[in-house]
Amino acid sequence: MTESDTFTIDPELAELTVAEEQRQIMLINQTRSNVMLVAHYGDEVIGLVTVQQLADSDYGELGVAVLKQFWNHGIGTALVDEAINWGVSYSNLNCLVLTVEKRNAAAIHIYHQLGFLDHPKQRIIDVTGSGRSTIEMIYAID
Repeated sequence: MTESDTFTIDPELAELTVAEEQRQIMLINQTRSNVMLVAHYGDEVIGLVTVQQLADSDYGELGVAVLKQFWNHGIGTALVDEAINWGVSYSNLNCLVLTVEKRNAAAIHIYHQLGFLDHPKQRIIDVTGSGRSTIEMIYAID
């Protein structure tokens, strides 16, 4: 959250202990509908992509983050591309979905290049007290 203000994170994640985080990661990686992949440079984790199945659906919500000092090196694109590969090759999901702020033109451009399409559904997210206009995007796996 200190690297960018263009995404949101569940505040309850900060409440997890290391042991709880380890258990959650183990459970995630035992499913065909959730995945967590990291990019690292030496011993440092520099990027992360997750896919989490949305409740009672065959859709997985994609999230991606890269440390700011590693922006513009293709790491986020590579992570999203690998999540798509996982979705096509291993998951039991039919679609990947994501929400991106309209002001994040660079990310929207990359998602379009990777095959995501704009979805007509739009919403305003309000985490910091100021509404932010977003675009829902979808990638059909099947």
